[in-house]
Amino acid sequence: MNQRITPLIYLFSALVAVLLQPSQTQAAPEKPNFIVILTDDLGYGDFACYGATGIQTPEIDRMAEEGTKFESFYVASVCSPTRASFMTGNYPLRAGIGGVLFPRNDLGLKPEEITLPELLKQQGYATAIVGKWHLGFQPHQLPLNHGFDHWYGTLSSNSSPLAPDQQFYEFAPDCSFRDGFSRELIGKKTLACPLIRNNQIIEAPADQTLFTKRYTEETIRLISENKDQPFFIYLAHNMPHIPLYVSEKFQGSSEHGLYGDVIQELDWSVGEVLKALKEQGLDETTFVILTSDNGPKKSVGGRSGSLKGEKGATFEGGQRVPCIVRWPGKVPAGIVNKEPVAIFDLLPTLVQLAGGSVPTERVIDGKDIWPAIAGAGKVETPHEAYFYLRGLSVKGVRVDQWKLHYSDPPKDKSKPQVTLTKEERQLPRDERQKLIRERSRALNPKKGPVLSLYNLEKDIGEERNVIDEHPEIAQRLKAKMEAFRLEMVESKRPAGIPNP
Repeated sequence: MNQRITPLIYLFSALVAVLLQPSQTQAAPEKPNFIVILTDDLGYGDFACYGATGIQTPEIDRMAEEGTKFESFYVASVCSPTRASFMTGNYPLRAGIGGVLFPRNDLGLKPEEITLPELLKQQGYATAIVGKWHLGFQPHQLPLNHGFDHWYGTLSSNSSPLAPDQQFYEFAPDCSFRDGFSRELIGKKTLACPLIRNNQIIEAPADQTLFTKRYTEETIRLISENKDQPFFIYLAHNMPHIPLYVSEKFQGSSEHGLYGDVIQELDWSVGEVLKALKEQGLDETTFVILTSDNGPKKSVGGRSGSLKGEKGATFEGGQRVPCIVRWPGKVPAGIVNKEPVAIFDLLPTLVQLAGGSVPTERVIDGKDIWPAIAGAGKVETPHEAYFYLRGLSVKGVRVDQWKLHYSDPPKDKSKPQVTLTKEERQLPRDERQKLIRERSRALNPKKGPVLSLYNLEKDIGEERNVIDEHPEIAQRLKAKMEAFRLEMVESKRPAGIPNP
């Protein structure tokens, strides 16, 4: 063979081999399904696998045995901020939502926000929310305008009714009316928590004893209908938010009263969802996450275990919640992961597992924590610090085992009382009140917040303030808090408002 031709033959052969290789754009990677189960007001100590007594949670305990249990999973201190954090991958304040939203509020998630379901839809996912939304009440703020294909559930908490002037939603032609409400009373009578399917009210008010059962059945139906394509199901239970309701089957089933009955029905729901995945052959292709939106209400039976505080607090019991992840063959089984991670980490983690990428034109606080999940607890958290927010304020920061925390001063129940002389009591009302305010301020000077430093590794219950022993650590963490606060002021995005 001519030696001058031989190199050309080799070059041609190599070129043909490259051209015959499958195109990366045509051979999309296998995309896992995602189911995120979010309970409402459930505490760190409410599952048996987290130390609960008097409550049986065998299905959730089995999920922990077959997956990984997180012991430092953080959310916001109340409902709406946590949901905003989950949807946007950010601290909730960055999306403009610092507190609980009510039907009378105009605020909500802005249409300009880039949400987790929107990013997953770009990767070919079917998306659905089953349960509570709680990120706005105006039509343009509802789930179908934020990336969800399907919605079955409630606008907000089961305790929030719609006033007559807030009933601008469409009622389905076959809407079921209950408890004295009727089509003729729309816009005339307050409507307790309605049930909605795809922006239409289908039951007014909803039968709350059936919430957990119906949500479970709807989720199983969606699993079956979407088994041939990747799907994301956000199962957002209304329970155990008050008022507490449970189906007849679970009434009196626990040793912990009605609250325990509610938790045991939620446990049944988790078991039914996992069973449906196995029956549809999707068990090993579905990543399931179970957690809560904030800590418990202790007055109704919720428990935060060994943690201090409850719902609304920035102590650990208010923001550290149970979290279990399960994906057979991908997530290590029986692992306890102590690394601090947060609910806003789910957006970048799920999006990248789906083959997508997170937005780069805006700040995203969440990090891809898949290495920490898949690494059997041996991979450290990607976060240098975690910040505790309440409302519009930064109340604390955690770095490694250290937590610096601002808390309100204890209330002084023995405040000195203001007294007036006989002549002063004869003064005009406005002058008397002004005098009382001035003397009250003098007698009861306003106290500043209490600054505490805790070593969470040694003192998970935040009982011992060691700030005097480690002033240099406190100063370093305080500087981090202030830098974060200033950065948040500069980059936070306003919450959505009604259509002009």
